[in-house]
Amino acid sequence: MRNIEYYINKNRPGVNRAGPPIPQMRAEPLYSPKTADSRLKGPIRMSPARPARTRLSPEIRRAQLLECALSAFADHGVARATHSHVAERAGVSIPTVHSYFRTREDLVAAVLGQVEVFLLDVVSDSLGGKGDVRAALTSLATRFAAAAHEKPDMIKVWLDWSTGVRADVWPHYMEVLEQLHDIAQKVFARGKREGRLPPALNARAAARIYLGGGHTVALMQFAGTSRRELDTLIDQLVSGVMCIGMDNTSA
Repeated sequence: MRNIEYYINKNRPGVNRAGPPIPQMRAEPLYSPKTADSRLKGPIRMSPARPARTRLSPEIRRAQLLECALSAFADHGVARATHSHVAERAGVSIPTVHSYFRTREDLVAAVLGQVEVFLLDVVSDSLGGKGDVRAALTSLATRFAAAAHEKPDMIKVWLDWSTGVRADVWPHYMEVLEQLHDIAQKVFARGKREGRLPPALNARAAARIYLGGGHTVALMQFAGTSRRELDTLIDQLVSGVMCIGMDNTSA
């Protein structure tokens, strides 16, 4: 009715020609809790952003994968550990592990290579000097016991490897063992020259028995043997091996 009156009276003198007021529209927000789906209740929760994955250099990544592989081999055994076990521990995809160790043979060789280096280093470091023979033999046996506590994965893989008689890795272990026997044999031979050991002592036999005793020391550490018992065992091992072979056989 107001609009009709406006058009009728718009030409009359004194009439406001601005026209009828334009109704104002109320601006609504694009989103408000009132316009949200009624099924959404409570505050909106945003998913936490995933941290960006750190890209490691090839050298660091390989070292990380080797550490994880050593742990996997210690838990699952040399014959059963796989690339998937390594990937799970490292938090990477299985193809990533394959890019560094293409086959299982490559993975096994890398892990056992670590163990080989460890064994040769610890035996050479303990027995390679010119100090007292008994002190050197005692030191190595003590280090085997300590390594079972400080580097349990390394020692577990060593113990498992040493019993894999039927496995394809056995020839490699025998090669490593012969190198260890060579190092120990030189110590016993030096002890004979210095008059610390009986002339009739068979140095090669003594080396084999002694390193076998070190194997036993590591096993006893995992069995929870007390420190006092271990010290007694080591003392008896060293004392006994320094007096074996009294049969006029020399080496």
